[in-house]
Amino acid sequence: RGWRQGFARAGFPGPDVEAEMAMDYFAPVVARTDSSVVVDMSCATGLFTRRFASADKYSRVLGCDYSDSMLTEARRRINAEPKLSSKALKKTTLDLVRLDVGQIPMRNESVDCLHAGAAMHCWPDLDAAAKEIYRVLKPGGRYFATTFLSTYFSMLSSADGAAASAPSQQAFQYFSSVDSLRELLERGGFESEKIQIEILGSACVVIRAEK
Repeated sequence: RGWRQGFARAGFPGPDVEAEMAMDYFAPVVARTDSSVVVDMSCATGLFTRRFASADKYSRVLGCDYSDSMLTEARRRINAEPKLSSKALKKTTLDLVRLDVGQIPMRNESVDCLHAGAAMHCWPDLDAAAKEIYRVLKPGGRYFATTFLSTYFSMLSSADGAAASAPSQQAFQYFSSVDSLRELLERGGFESEKIQIEILGSACVVIRAEK
């Protein structure tokens, strides 16, 4: 698919590897509790939600998205995988929730870990989202995210035919640098020394932040 090629061109590691990276980062937090809650924010069709749930190592996995149609498709794909049935999962309860990341309907300090895969550049109010993510995370909770640097779109415009297979740029935020992302998270409440940001490939940003 064209979008998969675009993500690979930017440096994204692929869903299997990214899910493992996120779960590795979440592991120390999850080990401290018997009732871990993991949120997959802007889950779309459940690409990562399904991977987190199938690991069957969390008490609850919540796939969250603003789009009803995305959640409907996510539910269809979940129902198509026998290993994700309530009978097959021994530990994990899997739910889908429609919400706005800028107004998360969850209690303060109620989430252990939150993932946002290739999502932040689609959020309309980044400051509200960063503050809400910080609010719902428990102390010591962890946020793992991937997104694009703006150089990705410059690269697309110079590649013949690539723009046709890329997501619409009109709905996107543009992150010009790692510093701009760090400043966003700091405004949300995260402390600078607890934020780690790396770049994979030409334009994939990986964010790790702890409350």
